Formats: sequence, C-alpha cells, structure tokens
Amino acid sequence: MKAGGLLRRTVLRGRRTAAFAFFYARFFLRSNVEVVVEVITPGSGLAPAVVELRLRARTVLEVATMAHLITLSPGALVLEARADPPVLYVHGMHLADPEAFLAELGELEERLLRVMRPVGEEVP
Repeated sequence: MKAGGLLRRTVLRGRRTAAFAFFYARFFLRSNVEVVVEVITPGSGLAPAVVELRLRARTVLEVATMAHLITLSPGALVLEARADPPVLYVHGMHLADPEAFLAELGELEERLLRVMRPVGEEVP
C-alpha cells in the first residue's frame, strides 16, 4: 500500500466523520427543539407512531450503532432491533409524516455507513 493512498483514505475518512458529526448534531438539536416546543406550548402536537425501518447495515455493530443513535435523540425510541434481516422498529412522537421520518433515518444510516465502512466500499 502506498503512503499517498493511505493519506488520501485517512483524509477522506476524516471528512466523512466530520460531516457525520455535524449532520448528527443538527439532527439531535432539531429533535431537542421539537420536544422543548411540545413541552412549553399549550395543546398537543403529538402524532405518535411506530415505523419499521429496513436497514442496509450488514453487521451487528452497524445495526446497534444505528439503534443507539436513534434512541439518543429525543422523541424517538428503538423498540426492537433485528440483525437478520436488519430491521429496527422505531417509535416516534412527532410522526405526522412517517415517510419523511423514514427518509431522514435512511439518510442518517447512509452517512453512518460511510463512516463505519472502509473507504472505497460503496453504501448500497
């Protein structure tokens, strides 16, 4: 392995990791704001639902990491995780549009897999 290739992969992985950290920070903060607004405003804007999130993850570590990241964000909770086939059942507090929620979680998974998998391996 050439030093230039290793340096390129290291820089690329660093960029992906930084991009993921900023993406997740935005995801986490937005979730917190939604919960705070729900607590301090009168009335209920809750639209609770449970959705099935089919994952592209291949390993137990990838499934577990995704489950933990979802559960860390306020307003969402992973109820069940399966590794074969990789599926998460997620409860959300504000799911007026479950498809948008699933799309957002899909983007979270894609960015996570880009960080966890070796550089050069495509995420399906």
